Amino acid sequence: MSDDISPIETAISILKQKSYPPSSRMNAILYMLEKFEPKCLPVLEEILNDSEEEPDVRSAAALALGKVGGDRAFDVLKQMAHNEDNTVKNYAVQALGMTGREETIPILLNALKDQDNAVFASAAEALGQIGKPVVPHLINLLQTSKAEDARCIAAWQLGTLRYTEAVPTLVEVIRTDSNTELIALAIWALGEIGFGPPEVLELLQQQRANQDPTINKRAEMAIKKITRHVN
Repeated sequence: MSDDISPIETAISILKQKSYPPSSRMNAILYMLEKFEPKCLPVLEEILNDSEEEPDVRSAAALALGKVGGDRAFDVLKQMAHNEDNTVKNYAVQALGMTGREETIPILLNALKDQDNAVFASAAEALGQIGKPVVPHLINLLQTSKAEDARCIAAWQLGTLRYTEAVPTLVEVIRTDSNTELIALAIWALGEIGFGPPEVLELLQQQRANQDPTINKRAEMAIKKITRHVN
Protein backbone atom coordinates (compact mmCIF):
# COMPACT_ATOMS: atom_id res chain seq x y z
CA MET A 1 0.00 0.00 0.00
CA SER A 2 1.11 3.57 -0.60
CA ASP A 3 2.92 5.32 2.24
CA ASP A 4 0.38 8.15 2.19
CA ILE A 5 -2.43 5.86 3.36
CA SER A 6 -3.21 6.50 7.02
CA PRO A 7 -3.15 3.66 9.59
CA ILE A 8 -6.92 3.92 10.06
CA GLU A 9 -7.46 3.56 6.31
CA THR A 10 -5.17 0.53 6.34
CA ALA A 11 -7.26 -0.98 9.14
CA ILE A 12 -10.45 -0.32 7.18
CA SER A 13 -8.92 -1.90 4.08
CA ILE A 14 -7.92 -5.02 6.02
CA LEU A 15 -11.36 -5.33 7.55
CA LYS A 16 -13.08 -5.06 4.18
CA GLN A 17 -11.02 -7.81 2.58
CA LYS A 18 -12.21 -11.30 3.49
CA SER A 19 -8.97 -12.76 2.18
CA TYR A 20 -7.31 -11.69 5.41
CA PRO A 21 -7.60 -14.18 8.31
CA PRO A 22 -10.32 -13.41 10.89
CA SER A 23 -7.70 -12.70 13.56
CA SER A 24 -6.13 -9.95 11.45
CA ARG A 25 -9.50 -8.41 10.69
CA MET A 26 -10.51 -8.49 14.34
CA ASN A 27 -7.23 -6.76 15.23
CA ALA A 28 -8.16 -4.15 12.64
CA ILE A 29 -11.44 -3.57 14.49
CA LEU A 30 -9.54 -3.11 17.77
CA TYR A 31 -7.29 -0.53 16.12
CA MET A 32 -10.29 1.27 14.66
CA LEU A 33 -11.75 1.56 18.15
CA GLU A 34 -8.54 3.05 19.53
CA LYS A 35 -8.30 5.60 16.73
CA PHE A 36 -11.99 5.87 15.93
CA GLU A 37 -13.10 8.20 13.16
CA PRO A 38 -16.66 8.66 11.84
CA LYS A 39 -15.76 6.90 8.58
CA CYS A 40 -15.27 3.67 10.57
CA LEU A 41 -18.95 3.45 11.47
CA PRO A 42 -20.39 2.46 8.06
CA VAL A 43 -17.65 -0.16 7.71
CA LEU A 44 -18.62 -1.78 11.01
CA GLU A 45 -22.29 -1.65 9.99
CA GLU A 46 -21.50 -3.31 6.68
CA ILE A 47 -19.63 -6.13 8.44
CA LEU A 48 -22.43 -6.68 10.91
CA ASN A 49 -25.11 -6.73 8.23
CA ASP A 50 -23.24 -9.23 6.04
CA SER A 51 -24.85 -12.63 6.65
CA GLU A 52 -21.97 -14.35 4.83
CA GLU A 53 -19.37 -12.75 7.08
CA GLU A 54 -17.37 -14.76 9.64
CA PRO A 55 -19.44 -14.91 12.87
CA ASP A 56 -16.44 -13.93 15.03
CA VAL A 57 -15.74 -10.87 12.89
CA ARG A 58 -19.43 -9.88 12.97
CA SER A 59 -19.42 -10.31 16.73
CA ALA A 60 -16.36 -8.10 17.10
CA ALA A 61 -18.07 -5.47 14.95
CA ALA A 62 -21.13 -5.63 17.22
CA LEU A 63 -19.06 -5.03 20.35
CA ALA A 64 -17.26 -2.19 18.61
CA LEU A 65 -20.59 -0.54 17.80
CA GLY A 66 -21.60 -0.92 21.44
CA LYS A 67 -18.48 0.96 22.53
CA VAL A 68 -18.90 3.62 19.87
CA GLY A 69 -22.55 4.23 20.78
CA GLY A 70 -24.79 6.81 19.16
CA ASP A 71 -28.19 6.51 17.50
CA ARG A 72 -26.93 4.96 14.28
CA ALA A 73 -25.00 2.21 16.05
CA PHE A 74 -27.93 1.61 18.38
CA ASP A 75 -30.37 1.08 15.50
CA VAL A 76 -28.09 -1.48 13.88
CA LEU A 77 -27.60 -3.37 17.15
CA LYS A 78 -31.37 -3.46 17.75
CA GLN A 79 -31.80 -5.28 14.46
CA MET A 80 -28.95 -7.69 15.18
CA ALA A 81 -30.43 -8.60 18.57
CA HIS A 82 -32.96 -10.65 16.57
CA ASN A 83 -30.42 -12.21 14.21
CA GLU A 84 -30.74 -15.90 13.34
CA ASP A 85 -27.06 -16.48 14.12
CA ASN A 86 -26.87 -17.00 17.88
CA THR A 87 -23.26 -15.86 18.06
CA VAL A 88 -24.07 -12.55 16.41
CA LYS A 89 -27.24 -12.16 18.47
CA ASN A 90 -25.30 -12.85 21.65
CA TYR A 91 -22.74 -10.15 20.99
CA ALA A 92 -25.38 -7.69 19.81
CA VAL A 93 -27.16 -8.12 23.14
CA GLN A 94 -23.87 -7.57 24.98
CA ALA A 95 -23.20 -4.48 22.90
CA LEU A 96 -26.66 -3.06 23.65
CA GLY A 97 -25.87 -3.31 27.34
CA MET A 98 -22.62 -1.44 26.75
CA THR A 99 -24.56 1.51 25.35
CA GLY A 100 -26.25 1.97 28.74
CA ARG A 101 -29.37 3.28 27.02
CA GLU A 102 -32.76 2.93 28.68
CA GLU A 103 -34.33 2.05 25.33
CA THR A 104 -32.48 -1.26 25.41
CA ILE A 105 -34.47 -2.56 28.38
CA PRO A 106 -37.41 -4.13 26.45
CA ILE A 107 -34.97 -5.76 24.02
CA LEU A 108 -32.88 -7.22 26.84
CA LEU A 109 -35.93 -8.43 28.76
CA ASN A 110 -37.12 -10.16 25.62
CA ALA A 111 -33.68 -11.75 25.19
CA LEU A 112 -34.15 -13.42 28.59
CA LYS A 113 -36.71 -15.62 26.82
CA ASP A 114 -34.14 -16.83 24.30
CA GLN A 115 -33.52 -20.58 24.18
CA ASP A 116 -29.79 -20.05 23.69
CA ASN A 117 -28.01 -20.06 27.05
CA ALA A 118 -25.31 -17.64 25.92
CA VAL A 119 -27.89 -15.09 24.75
CA PHE A 120 -29.81 -15.49 28.02
CA ALA A 121 -26.62 -14.96 30.06
CA SER A 122 -25.61 -11.92 28.01
CA ALA A 123 -29.04 -10.35 28.46
CA ALA A 124 -28.88 -10.98 32.20
CA GLU A 125 -25.50 -9.28 32.43
CA ALA A 126 -26.43 -6.43 30.10
CA LEU A 127 -29.48 -5.45 32.16
CA GLY A 128 -27.22 -4.52 35.05
CA GLN A 129 -25.30 -2.11 32.84
CA ILE A 130 -28.36 0.09 32.37
CA GLY A 131 -28.37 1.17 36.02
CA LYS A 132 -31.27 2.67 37.95
CA PRO A 133 -33.77 2.92 35.02
CA VAL A 134 -33.90 -0.88 34.88
CA VAL A 135 -34.90 -1.33 38.53
CA PRO A 136 -38.71 -0.96 38.08
CA HIS A 137 -38.57 -3.43 35.21
CA LEU A 138 -36.63 -5.95 37.29
CA ILE A 139 -39.10 -5.55 40.15
CA ASN A 140 -41.99 -6.16 37.75
CA LEU A 141 -40.18 -9.19 36.31
CA LEU A 142 -39.71 -10.61 39.80
CA GLN A 143 -43.38 -10.03 40.64
CA THR A 144 -45.08 -11.20 37.47
CA SER A 145 -42.88 -13.48 35.36
CA LYS A 146 -43.70 -17.17 35.11
CA ALA A 147 -40.12 -17.94 34.05
CA GLU A 148 -38.20 -18.92 37.17
CA ASP A 149 -34.80 -18.36 35.56
CA ALA A 150 -35.77 -14.81 34.65
CA ARG A 151 -37.02 -14.15 38.18
CA CYS A 152 -33.72 -15.39 39.59
CA ILE A 153 -31.87 -13.02 37.26
CA ALA A 154 -34.08 -10.17 38.46
CA ALA A 155 -33.30 -10.89 42.11
CA TRP A 156 -29.60 -11.18 41.38
CA GLN A 157 -29.45 -7.88 39.48
CA LEU A 158 -31.51 -6.07 42.10
CA GLY A 159 -28.92 -7.10 44.64
CA THR A 160 -26.08 -6.11 42.36
CA LEU A 161 -27.58 -2.67 41.67
CA ARG A 162 -28.33 -2.09 45.38
CA TYR A 163 -31.31 0.24 45.13
CA THR A 164 -33.55 0.23 48.20
CA GLU A 165 -36.71 0.44 46.07
CA ALA A 166 -36.36 -3.31 45.57
CA VAL A 167 -36.53 -4.21 49.27
CA PRO A 168 -40.35 -4.63 49.62
CA THR A 169 -40.53 -6.95 46.62
CA LEU A 170 -37.55 -9.01 47.79
CA VAL A 171 -39.15 -9.33 51.23
CA GLU A 172 -42.41 -10.48 49.64
CA VAL A 173 -40.55 -13.14 47.66
CA ILE A 174 -38.91 -14.49 50.81
CA ARG A 175 -42.22 -14.59 52.63
CA THR A 176 -44.41 -16.12 49.96
CA ASP A 177 -42.38 -17.94 47.29
CA SER A 178 -41.70 -21.66 47.20
CA ASN A 179 -38.63 -21.56 44.93
CA THR A 180 -35.69 -22.09 47.30
CA GLU A 181 -33.12 -20.83 44.77
CA LEU A 182 -35.09 -17.63 44.31
CA ILE A 183 -35.54 -17.17 48.06
CA ALA A 184 -31.81 -17.60 48.61
CA LEU A 185 -31.07 -15.01 45.91
CA ALA A 186 -33.59 -12.56 47.39
CA ILE A 187 -31.93 -12.95 50.80
CA TRP A 188 -28.52 -12.40 49.23
CA ALA A 189 -29.86 -9.30 47.47
CA LEU A 190 -31.11 -7.82 50.75
CA GLY A 191 -27.65 -8.28 52.18
CA GLU A 192 -26.06 -6.54 49.21
CA ILE A 193 -28.50 -3.64 49.43
CA GLY A 194 -27.67 -3.35 53.12
CA PHE A 195 -30.94 -1.74 54.13
CA GLY A 196 -32.01 -3.03 57.51
CA PRO A 197 -35.31 -1.84 59.00
CA PRO A 198 -36.46 -4.05 61.90
CA GLU A 199 -38.92 -6.11 59.83
CA VAL A 200 -36.18 -7.06 57.34
CA LEU A 201 -33.79 -8.17 60.06
CA GLU A 202 -36.59 -10.07 61.79
CA LEU A 203 -37.41 -11.90 58.56
CA LEU A 204 -33.76 -12.79 58.01
CA GLN A 205 -33.49 -14.05 61.57
CA GLN A 206 -36.41 -16.37 60.84
CA GLN A 207 -34.68 -17.62 57.70
CA ARG A 208 -31.62 -18.60 59.72
CA ALA A 209 -33.76 -21.46 61.01
CA ASN A 210 -34.73 -22.59 57.50
CA GLN A 211 -33.90 -26.22 56.87
CA ASP A 212 -32.40 -25.44 53.47
CA PRO A 213 -28.65 -24.96 54.07
CA THR A 214 -28.25 -22.41 51.28
CA ILE A 215 -31.07 -20.26 52.63
CA ASN A 216 -29.96 -20.27 56.25
CA LYS A 217 -26.34 -19.59 55.27
CA ARG A 218 -27.37 -16.70 53.02
CA ALA A 219 -29.58 -15.31 55.81
CA GLU A 220 -26.70 -15.34 58.26
CA MET A 221 -24.41 -13.57 55.81
CA ALA A 222 -27.09 -11.00 54.94
CA ILE A 223 -27.65 -10.18 58.61
CA LYS A 224 -23.93 -9.56 59.07
CA LYS A 225 -23.79 -7.27 56.04
CA ILE A 226 -26.87 -5.30 57.01
CA THR A 227 -25.74 -4.94 60.62
CA ARG A 228 -22.37 -3.69 59.41
CA HIS A 229 -24.08 -1.08 57.21
CA VAL A 230 -26.43 0.04 59.97
CA ASN A 231 -23.68 0.38 62.53
